[in-house]
Amino acid sequence: MGSKAVSRKRVLLRPAWPDEGPALSALALKAKAHWGYDEDFIDQCRDELTITRERIGRERIRVAEIDGKVVGFSSVEVKVGMAEVCDLFVLPSHIRRGVGQLLANEMLLYLCRHGIPLVHVEADPNATAFYARQGFIQCGEVPSHSIPGRNLPLMEMRF
Repeated sequence: MGSKAVSRKRVLLRPAWPDEGPALSALALKAKAHWGYDEDFIDQCRDELTITRERIGRERIRVAEIDGKVVGFSSVEVKVGMAEVCDLFVLPSHIRRGVGQLLANEMLLYLCRHGIPLVHVEADPNATAFYARQGFIQCGEVPSHSIPGRNLPLMEMRF
């Protein structure tokens, strides 16, 4: 990583707190908007990108913090025999600085250690290269849950 990379010693990865949903939701919306989507598109994604107290209880959500500031998070839902990456977002100011890599590595290590043989992610087209660098391959397309008529790359990793 280049000189702009975040020192791994400075990044704290921790579980999401039950009351942290609004802050994580705002981060997800800001990160999604970074890719040039217009306000109407972002509004259509709002429900899907909302992190509720229920989701925090159901999904495995990890938060990346630097000097007490939340700079990213990941969430994964473990199902029978597989897992689904629900979210992996990094503040635009911290993209390409190693935060997403740390979150992905931690999530994949957790799944591997717990014997989960298959991981899926319905990736934003702007994130497919990131997931490919982690070892995911595109295995198809799925309809967007937020945008009618839009398809998303379905990517998977097998352990």
